[in-house]
Amino acid sequence: MTSTPSPSDAAARPGHVLIVDDTPKNLQVLGSILRQAGHDISVAVDGRKALQAVGRARPDLILLDVIMPVMDGFDACRALKQNPATSGIPIIFLTAKVETEDVIRGFELGAVDYVTKPFQSDELLQRVDTHLTLARLRADREVQIQELGRALAQIKRLHREQDAFLRHEVNNALGPISGYAELLAGGASDCLTERQMAWLANIRDGTRMVENLLVAMKRLQSFEQEDVSLSLRRMDLKLLLDDLLQTGIRNLEPEQLSFDVASGQPFFVDADPDFLPGVFTNLIKNALEHVAQHPEAPDHTVRIRLAREGGDVVVDIQNGGPEIAPARLETFFDKFNSTKADRGGTGLGTTYAAVVTRAHGGDIAVRSTQVEGTTVTVRLPVSAVRRGTSTLTGAGE
Repeated sequence: MTSTPSPSDAAARPGHVLIVDDTPKNLQVLGSILRQAGHDISVAVDGRKALQAVGRARPDLILLDVIMPVMDGFDACRALKQNPATSGIPIIFLTAKVETEDVIRGFELGAVDYVTKPFQSDELLQRVDTHLTLARLRADREVQIQELGRALAQIKRLHREQDAFLRHEVNNALGPISGYAELLAGGASDCLTERQMAWLANIRDGTRMVENLLVAMKRLQSFEQEDVSLSLRRMDLKLLLDDLLQTGIRNLEPEQLSFDVASGQPFFVDADPDFLPGVFTNLIKNALEHVAQHPEAPDHTVRIRLAREGGDVVVDIQNGGPEIAPARLETFFDKFNSTKADRGGTGLGTTYAAVVTRAHGGDIAVRSTQVEGTTVTVRLPVSAVRRGTSTLTGAGE
């Protein structure tokens, strides 16, 4: 990777300076000062010729007079800064008088400095060297950023290839285990003792858990690589949550769930029905598991609140379990952040919720206090399609 030079090293290198001035004496004086300092120079007598000169050979810096015929310095600066190919060239204005309005206008147009006439050689060279150095350091930084981007892309590619290889190998290893376990459960159950049947059940549960984990990892990786095309439909979040609580999650801990809707209005969002329900399934199950871990907690209720706030539909999932430590909150949505590894937890549920929410243009956050417990807030944009005019279809329509 290219090493960044020190400011003194960068300043020691000569540069190509374009001098733009309609006064021959100024061109002569400036050219002499800069040549003696080791810089290459080219000249132009007005703004239009300066643009032509830059098109032929890109300078490292431009000394630009303000008042000139044909095209003045301000117009030339504006044209240079509007062109992506020349916008990065530092421009120092040359001015015979320091009028505050002119100085401000020059900076607003993109100039980096100004020098007043008559010129002081030391001051001129110092300003030229300073801005040449800064320009070179910026260019070196851009090169480093590009090289770093390429290196990160390569690392991500290697990680993807490694993950795909591991998933493939683990799936190959699980296949016989799962297959023989099913054969034993189906054909040899009469020959097995109760204890052996329990062992067999553990084998089957364990293989299913690993298979589900591999599927979850693949799905997360696809979202992270933006390799998933969402099929959006107009959905009412109230109906979605009602369905989840009545047919799925409620069967786990029915007495611990509370669902509060802030108003009777519909809560339409544009969402993929194959992915969005998993956000709330994972978050609610995670909340239930959190309070179940702590039987001593005074409140084991998981409260789900649905509301409208501005242009968002907001879902709060709050549990009365103990406060989560700040260090854990920082990694709450990271992969494998679970503290329940000994009980089969992976931490992928909260990661999935975060990735899918953001893929839908929403936001997700978590807060935790000793008094209120832990609350995860999911925000999703209100559907952009008015009911009755949408070509999308969804729950509740």
